[in-house]
Amino acid sequence: MDILIVTETFDVLKKFISKLELEENLGQNYARFTYKDQFLDILISGYGGSMSVYSYTQAITKNKYDLVLHFGQCYALKDQLEKDQLVCIIDDYFGDIGIGEESNFASVFDLQLRNKNEVPFKNEILENDTLIPEVFSDFRKVSGITCNAIPTNLNSIANAYIKNYPDVISREGANLLYICQKENVKLIQLFYVLENIENAQFKITPDEPMVKVVSETIEEVLNESVMLT
Repeated sequence: MDILIVTETFDVLKKFISKLELEENLGQNYARFTYKDQFLDILISGYGGSMSVYSYTQAITKNKYDLVLHFGQCYALKDQLEKDQLVCIIDDYFGDIGIGEESNFASVFDLQLRNKNEVPFKNEILENDTLIPEVFSDFRKVSGITCNAIPTNLNSIANAYIKNYPDVISREGANLLYICQKENVKLIQLFYVLENIENAQFKITPDEPMVKVVSETIEEVLNESVMLT
């Protein structure tokens, strides 16, 4: 099974990568490793909209993967969602592509510059139709919104928020989901909740608990990878 693991920063995977054997470099921050007699590709995409999208697109179109695992970072939009946990994003959408701000924001779909149901969108939403295997059953399933800039209150994304009332916000979720759907590649997105949105400016990098959880999760997934085919 050909698997690609994607994350924005090396720090998240440093503990796991230390257990791997490098096979070959495939590009910038993109390499093939061996883990327990199976090949595994890892892409460190970095942060930032178009730059990350370029990295995603190059990797996914170059190699037809059976599965992409995306370990990202997000912020909670609802009080019921606790920080410092991995959640599984099952749908996402772009929250800041349009004109205006707050309650005056209009998306490119609102402005009829794009069709709300243009494939793969369904009423502006990207629904991840990858079947979630049993190995992921313990993770809370959430809805996401993706914005280039993370605000520090919901008022800043008022009109965008009410389109689907998402649970979390990230910088990269919908970007990779859109590419995988266009290229017909299975994707599972596990995002670590760094903080709630009001405290976003105080927590911008992963800490050791996150590194530990991600490393353990990857190993569990790979050990059960036969279930993912």
